[in-house]
Amino acid sequence: MKAFYLLLVCFALVALVFSAPAPQPAGNDPTVSVLRYRNDQDLEEIKRAIIAQYDHYGGTTQVHAPQVASIINPQSLGIRN
Repeated sequence: MKAFYLLLVCFALVALVFSAPAPQPAGNDPTVSVLRYRNDQDLEEIKRAIIAQYDHYGGTTQVHAPQVASIINPQSLGIRN
């Protein structure tokens, strides 16, 4: 009988965890966005739009060390699913 009550309590806790709403970010929490673009022209338009949004808030914009990320084939690293 104890096992039944323990199982019932565990089930209730799991149901409670899955039914809880996801926490909402506060108004000033940072967010992460994935930007997709088809070509360099799209990328330049996205960069201009982002800089325009920052300029709207005021302040300065500085680029210290622009970098380029390389695309790596995971198979060349020996990573398997």
